[in-house]
Amino acid sequence: MKRPPTPWIIPLLVTLIAPAAQANVPSTTLSYFVPQSGSLTTPTEGAAAIANARTCPNKDGTQVLRLNSRLKVVVLNAGGFPIAGIPAQDICILFNGGTPEQGFTGAGDDSIIANSQFNPGCPDVRCIQADAPTDANGVTYITWMGSTPGQPGVGTRDPFRKWGAWAGDLPLYVVGFQLHGKLTSSSPLGSYTAHVKNFDHEGGRTTAPNQGELVNSLDVAPVQAGGTYKYKCDFDNNGIINSIDLSFIKAHINHNCNFPAVN
Repeated sequence: MKRPPTPWIIPLLVTLIAPAAQANVPSTTLSYFVPQSGSLTTPTEGAAAIANARTCPNKDGTQVLRLNSRLKVVVLNAGGFPIAGIPAQDICILFNGGTPEQGFTGAGDDSIIANSQFNPGCPDVRCIQADAPTDANGVTYITWMGSTPGQPGVGTRDPFRKWGAWAGDLPLYVVGFQLHGKLTSSSPLGSYTAHVKNFDHEGGRTTAPNQGELVNSLDVAPVQAGGTYKYKCDFDNNGIINSIDLSFIKAHINHNCNFPAVN
């Protein structure tokens, strides 16, 4: 006949098991992401890094996603220890693919347009995943242009990672936990929200076809007009909208997800 467990055994087992379980759970108060560009060893962060985070629905030209524009993602547990080996596909910036008016809903962003339903020939993008699993320091990168195998944080153009429109707060999830950003690695949590400025920043959010991933006169007009400052139109992130921003967008007029490059 089996004896019931000694009363102190169950609390002891809970004490021993709980820390092991918590070791693999990201802390949403200690983990974070930060905008970067340039060198991996001496990266540029903050406003200067955001200046390189601009794109076109076709991801073409030297003006877009320059200098390995990326997010550095740091994943720590509640004890402040890094969580290594989280698979790249479990670290995602989530898109719904379109707007509620178009029938797209979910936990992802509902302003970004990344669907073939209303924009035939464009890729259906739902997750912009990390370049690689988290390393021994709990670090990985999401390089906006696309990942380079074996070189996390270095960009290679991915023709299946294209989108249109602008959103200022793209949700980033790690194994189901939403993380928050820092403007620099030493900034307070919540001082930055994930985003990429897009030359396609107007229109395309209704059910009208072939409008969602296109740079046209609707996008150029507010940049050309100047007037009230619009952050999303400040493509070099220098605090003003001027002829430099206008030259950037005019270089991409009439570009869409299939033009000028077909992939």
